[in-house]
Amino acid sequence: MKFFRLAAFASYGLFALSNSRAAHAQSQELVCKLPMNPIVGKARSKRVVPEDLLRLRDFGELGVAIASQPFELAPNGALIALQMRQADPASNSYCTGVVLVPTDRRKRPVVIDDGGEVVATYSTAYGAAEVPKGAPKSSLLRWSPDGRSLAYTKSFPDHSELWRFDLQGRSISRLMTIPVDIEALAWSSDGSALLYSSRPGRIEALKNIMTEGRTGYRYDERFRPLYSDRPLISADVPLIERAINAINGKAIPFPPGEGQRLTPITAWPEKTVAYASSHNNFAWAAPTGNVYRSKPVLNVRMNGRAIGCENVVCTNVQGIWWSGDGRTLIFERRAGVADSRTEFYTWKPGPVPPRALLSTEDAVFGCELASNSLFCAKETATKPRSLVAISIKDGTQHEIFDPNPEFSTRLLGKVQRLEWANAFGISTFGDLVLPPGFRHDHRLPLVIIQYESKGFLRGGTGDEYPIHALAARGFAVLSFNRPPWFALTRTPHNSAEFDQLNNQDFADRRSNLSSIETIIHNLAAAGTIDPTRVAITGMSDGAVTATFALANSSLFSAAILSTCCEGPFGLEIAGMALDDQYISAGYPGTRRGGQEFWRVGSLADAPHAKAIPLLIHASSAEYRMALGTYRELLHQGWPIEMYVYPDEGHIKIWPGHRMSIYQSNIDWLAKHLGA
Repeated sequence: MKFFRLAAFASYGLFALSNSRAAHAQSQELVCKLPMNPIVGKARSKRVVPEDLLRLRDFGELGVAIASQPFELAPNGALIALQMRQADPASNSYCTGVVLVPTDRRKRPVVIDDGGEVVATYSTAYGAAEVPKGAPKSSLLRWSPDGRSLAYTKSFPDHSELWRFDLQGRSISRLMTIPVDIEALAWSSDGSALLYSSRPGRIEALKNIMTEGRTGYRYDERFRPLYSDRPLISADVPLIERAINAINGKAIPFPPGEGQRLTPITAWPEKTVAYASSHNNFAWAAPTGNVYRSKPVLNVRMNGRAIGCENVVCTNVQGIWWSGDGRTLIFERRAGVADSRTEFYTWKPGPVPPRALLSTEDAVFGCELASNSLFCAKETATKPRSLVAISIKDGTQHEIFDPNPEFSTRLLGKVQRLEWANAFGISTFGDLVLPPGFRHDHRLPLVIIQYESKGFLRGGTGDEYPIHALAARGFAVLSFNRPPWFALTRTPHNSAEFDQLNNQDFADRRSNLSSIETIIHNLAAAGTIDPTRVAITGMSDGAVTATFALANSSLFSAAILSTCCEGPFGLEIAGMALDDQYISAGYPGTRRGGQEFWRVGSLADAPHAKAIPLLIHASSAEYRMALGTYRELLHQGWPIEMYVYPDEGHIKIWPGHRMSIYQSNIDWLAKHLGA
């Protein structure tokens, strides 16, 4: 076990390392630095450039996720712990830091340690455990029950570490190193042990796969040819719960009855998405009935008695907390067109309806309650992620930590929230961003960014299209939020019915395209955009929407894709398990039997698709899926370019690549749309 001591210069003031870092750890230069002073009253004068967006200090997951946990609040509510990262395109790397933020905004946040390396995540999909997702892996941070110590993980390419920070002694110690990911972390109820779960069996599973290769692999559902030329490790490798002494890191028997501290949601009813308990009072949100993806409903049980809430605001509940006295509920829900609004309510369970605290278009998520405040991550369309406190008395807010005060000096264009319905009667929304100082005296080229528009308008899903930098260059930019899935207009009872309803006659893709075509016509009718200069972009689901649009509409004059492309020559490299999933969802099982299907659903097979400039930025993990479409369109005479970025997964994370993609997309769009 390594041990280091920190010197405190002020109460929750700046800390400085008095001992050198461990040999494996990052150098001091890679520990993130906090902004020294808030920027007050400085005029916005400089337009946004790609580097402004790339170098933002981030914490938590990439993008807004309702169920994410971007920080950890101390039991006494005095401190918030988070892992910060900041990209540096010049070195193609990140700095990281474990940051303590006082909830008393008069005190300054501090960096207590580096946060390990930024490592790309892998996901589990269709039975495989090594699918390269690519998003940055977040640290796990957990305060001890008495709030005197913080345990946190660090990730590295070949191992994970567990560290402890002692608040009173201002010391940090490395408790454990293991060769696999730490997937869950908790303290024992008495604070004497740290509990964690991991999958050590993956090491043996990989060894067995390598041994099997000596006699050749039988091609079966374990393969994902898109990602690897060997079978991937099965997702069924068991999760093992273990414990260590919280002081010296030595392995100890797992304390009896403590397993629910690692996975507490398993103690609640099936499909629960939010839960809270206080004394003998319980509240949870879960779907009712057997309709797939139905909205979670608030349930309350006080002293053994069920208390119903028939009010509409008790549906689509995503977060729940009990007040300190255990008699008042605070809950968070989604509302508005396509869940575009976040709302908070308080309720004393009984006949009096819940009282509204706050309703906002801003993204507010990851909240934790202490005393009379909810502490939450918050993003607005024009302001990157920060930490705020929301009063549970009256819903007022105040900011407690802004990691990017410099961005407040950037000159931004007008942002307008738009809502509309498509030809299917399904409503959605988007955010229109105009160039700074635009006077509506000429029509603008339009760039459509997909496929969620919640929180800070950075670069769309996958973060490759710098929205405010594009607007600064002279484009109108529509950050498009895909409409709710078509299947939700019906009553699917399981995931198979959900997929089939969406894919039957391409109902969901036609709904998406109808929404995009409708807003293009609306903006053209208003005189805002030039309908002859419209570009569509997208990654993942957004890329499928984009290629379907290019195959079935003539409204677009340029396109950029971050992933590509569905077609009859792409499913075989997805592997047998994923291919079976596609077939069960309504895709054809053979090329001969799927000719009519692909004439509608594949850009390469579309008989009347208009040849327009097309740019593809593909990752090394997924570019093979694009090869069939690239070859076909190239020989059809399309002006098509494709670039492949090494060491990247589904989402590209390396700063040098991201900077190149940001700038390339702006310059390419300016060339082809004339901004």
